[in-house]
Amino acid sequence: MKILSTLLTLLYFGTSGKVLADNYLCDPWTNTLTLEKEKTPFTSFLDNGTLIFRSSAALPEGVPKFSQLSYSLPNYDLFVAPNGTLVTASPVTDVVFRVAVFFPNIDRRWFWFSKCRLTN
Repeated sequence: MKILSTLLTLLYFGTSGKVLADNYLCDPWTNTLTLEKEKTPFTSFLDNGTLIFRSSAALPEGVPKFSQLSYSLPNYDLFVAPNGTLVTASPVTDVVFRVAVFFPNIDRRWFWFSKCRLTN
């Protein structure tokens, strides 16, 4: 009985530090210039510093499918896509964050934003 208890304790503490991927359901993208929303919500998936966006419809023009964590700052995490697009993720609560996509590499004065909620 003591061996079983020790084994269960080791399994519990051995898996408690494991970082698990998180899935988020996000509101449809909103354009800051027109405040118009896209029609379909999308999902975001965060795993090992990579942020991935998925949608049943096409993502808005310029929104990267994935980006890599570049800096983690107190108010937001900064992700960079391969094409130079910047994505910020700002926590609202432990299970909600705001996401914004900026285009510093092209002459565009607006950006996309949304709010995402943890699903798992």
